[in-house]
Amino acid sequence: MDRDIFDVVDKLFRQRLQLPELDPDRRLVDYGLDSVRSVDLIVELEDEFGVSISDEQAGSMGTLRDVVATVTAALTVPVGQGHREK
Repeated sequence: MDRDIFDVVDKLFRQRLQLPELDPDRRLVDYGLDSVRSVDLIVELEDEFGVSISDEQAGSMGTLRDVVATVTAALTVPVGQGHREK
């Protein structure tokens, strides 16, 4: 897991969920993350990292570790090959 990406994602999620810390392997829904907050956080991640996260990718992000893996993978997609589903 990329530590720099983890630190940014962890901070963002802790701020939005108003929690002092998060277990990277605990389900985000256990922290009260609902679908509306999820969409908001995905948009923030896309803006923060300059990536596109598809609905399919977003649906597979159940833990903080999953989020970091998705962002890391999105950062390796060549320019112009990523897409944003709405």
